[in-house]
Amino acid sequence: MDCEQLKKMAENLEEEIHLVLWREGARLEVVALSTGEHGASFDDAFPLPLAVQAAAAEAEMILDTRTAARLEIANLPEDCWEGMEELRYGECLRVSMLGRAGRKYLALYRAVRESRDDAGGAGGDVEALRDLELSEAELLKMSRWLRAESLFNHQSGDVMMQVLTWLR
Repeated sequence: MDCEQLKKMAENLEEEIHLVLWREGARLEVVALSTGEHGASFDDAFPLPLAVQAAAAEAEMILDTRTAARLEIANLPEDCWEGMEELRYGECLRVSMLGRAGRKYLALYRAVRESRDDAGGAGGDVEALRDLELSEAELLKMSRWLRAESLFNHQSGDVMMQVLTWLR
């Protein structure tokens, strides 16, 4: 997914939409969205509105919502939205790219989930987390968030500790 595809998608939209995207390597994932009727507040990106899916299909894009399908954005920490970079494509499409603050939470969530699903193997986002060069204070805050929101059952505690250990 590149700028040209987003421009083409914007041409196919009839109503204003604001997408929050998370870039991980060459992949982009829709994390949240806002329509003109909701103003500045974001809603869960899953399921994507049919008009957005249709515009993406016309632009030959697949909009990934794997993480959005599993997380409710209301459960994300307030600082998750800090440092976003906003871009506009045409009259109807605004795109905000998650900043470092948001990327760290989603990368940790994905790393724990993939590690758990892979029976203890290192999830793909462990490298993304390492690249963020997180401080111990950030790791503590992030792990508290995972626990406080009960995003995983008690049996995933070992996996979470394993992922955090891989980071140090």
